[in-house]
Amino acid sequence: MGIRLAQLHLYVDIHLHDRYLAPPLTLVVAALLTNWVPVLHAVVWAGLELLIIANYIRVYRVFKRSDVQPRDEPQWANRIALAHGAHMLAWSSLVFWAWQPESFPSLIFIMLVHIGLIALTASMSNAHLRLLTLDMIFPVLALIGLPLLELNWFNLGLSLLGGGFTALMIQVGRQINAYSTEALQLRQRNEILIQELESQASRDSLTGIVNRRYFLAAADKHLQAAREHGNPLALMIIDLDHFKQVNDQYGHLGGDEVLVAVVDACVQHLRTGDCFGRLGGEEFALLLPDSSLPEALETAERLRQATEALVLTVQGNIVRPTISIGVTLLQAGDSSLSSLMHRADLAMYAAKTQGRNRVVCDEQARAPNQGAAEPVLQT
Repeated sequence: MGIRLAQLHLYVDIHLHDRYLAPPLTLVVAALLTNWVPVLHAVVWAGLELLIIANYIRVYRVFKRSDVQPRDEPQWANRIALAHGAHMLAWSSLVFWAWQPESFPSLIFIMLVHIGLIALTASMSNAHLRLLTLDMIFPVLALIGLPLLELNWFNLGLSLLGGGFTALMIQVGRQINAYSTEALQLRQRNEILIQELESQASRDSLTGIVNRRYFLAAADKHLQAAREHGNPLALMIIDLDHFKQVNDQYGHLGGDEVLVAVVDACVQHLRTGDCFGRLGGEEFALLLPDSSLPEALETAERLRQATEALVLTVQGNIVRPTISIGVTLLQAGDSSLSSLMHRADLAMYAAKTQGRNRVVCDEQARAPNQGAAEPVLQT
């Protein structure tokens, strides 16, 4: 989130408190105004002001519910400025219709209202400097200009006092804005740092896909959701063929190049919701939510073909990697992820036994080998 958008969110969060404070203040001021204006005028003003308050609170709530992007900030700032500006204008309109010439109590009352407006604006609108400036315009003009409507030395002093008070409040608001902006920037840097740390904790540093710990946790959640909603779920175990030979011949750096190339080739054929993780070494697991067995076998075959098509140059030599894939589907009796992984692992070993570079589902693995011991193979 951009800083200006974060400032706009903070501005709105603070001003949402107006829904509790502004209506009663409006009613109190309207009641006091009846000392100088007809009751009907005060009632009409209060009714219009309550409608204005309801409108800008509605705009605030729409803003908070919307997925606002940094590029949208100017548009929303203008919309909020118009909605809240009408509120400030309504209060400052007291200068034109509620002030009574030659009535000192009326003058002091209206100036007191505008001093309060300026103080509240400095404390509530400082999160966004542009909106702070716009919110200040009407009450500042009213506070400074009202005494000058009856020009004398005392009123001139009141105007100067109001101007000095306003300048101080604006300076205070700008200083608070600097502190809040620094806090927002620090929070955003912390959020980015936390995201990076979480990514590092969940990602395999070599291949960039999720690591074993994250995969197991995510796969367990997918399994529980699939059981709860009765959705299909497929799991495959993927193992590089003859990878020990690659490491022996080209060293671990050469082996790493092959691993990265195979992962990059496979990732291009996965859906957004698929969970692809490295279990360790050259062994990987892929969880396919909402996938039937034919769909899972089709995906596995695409991965196998994509890997088989790779022609890598490692230390000046051509390497053509292949993978063996075991596939299984969630069954009614599966109470944990370990049972799926065990069946997929057996299917993967069956693919190795049958010549490698192939896809085998667990049903195919069990049929010819009922009661046979689990094979132990070098990959």
